[in-house]
Amino acid sequence: MAPIRLSMDAGFFSAEVIARTAHRYTDHFFVELTSSDDVHVVTLTPKRDEVDSTSIEGRFRNDALDERLRERIRAETADLQVSLVQSALRQAMPTGPES
Repeated sequence: MAPIRLSMDAGFFSAEVIARTAHRYTDHFFVELTSSDDVHVVTLTPKRDEVDSTSIEGRFRNDALDERLRERIRAETADLQVSLVQSALRQAMPTGPES
């Protein structure tokens, strides 16, 4: 099967978002990523001939939008996540000699 090549706007999608999205496809595709200032190019080559790649471009673009939203939420809630982890670790630490 022929490789599938997608061009993604580098102004809209970060390289991290594209890498996270591409990772979702490594089970069925070999992935190649290249980036420039304007565009990220994703090349997906099916690992087996029987891989259904008819709607892969649309799925990839939808998954990239999903990862972009996740990235934004991670950034907006980073302080909260750190506080929650610190609180959980404090509660898990022993406070003194066991009776």
